[in-house]
Amino acid sequence: MKWALKQSTNQLHYWKMEQHEFNAELKYNQLAQSFRLTAGDKRLFFIEKAGFLQNKFLLRTEYSVVAAEIYPVKNWHAGIVSIDHKKTNYSLKDNLLVLSSKKDNLSLAIELEDVERLNQSELCALLFSTVRVLTASYAEKTKTELA
Repeated sequence: MKWALKQSTNQLHYWKMEQHEFNAELKYNQLAQSFRLTAGDKRLFFIEKAGFLQNKFLLRTEYSVVAAEIYPVKNWHAGIVSIDHKKTNYSLKDNLLVLSSKKDNLSLAIELEDVERLNQSELCALLFSTVRVLTASYAEKTKTELA
């Protein structure tokens, strides 16, 4: 699986994920600290840096509902993402985003292009989008297997 940077302007970055059943597009707007995710449905999310003593990012929907919390460690290339009260560890190293969760028995590596150009907010957008796409795809796959 791979996120590829398809187009980049001053403030806008267009990412695309294409691999078998995983199709997603992400349009990141650095100036507005927001991104649009198209993966089955189209959603708008805003990235908000929060926390005084603990560094964290909140990802809010277009209705201002908190969709996820991301807790990076000091160098922001590793940390925890919490979506729907499920925590997943992440680390970014050598153009690979590695996701793992002992509780959900998950271990996955996703290739990212142009990692050196990423800032914290854009990494949060890609991280959240990856987990959201994988979760939705897994839920759809199990639903069809049960039917």
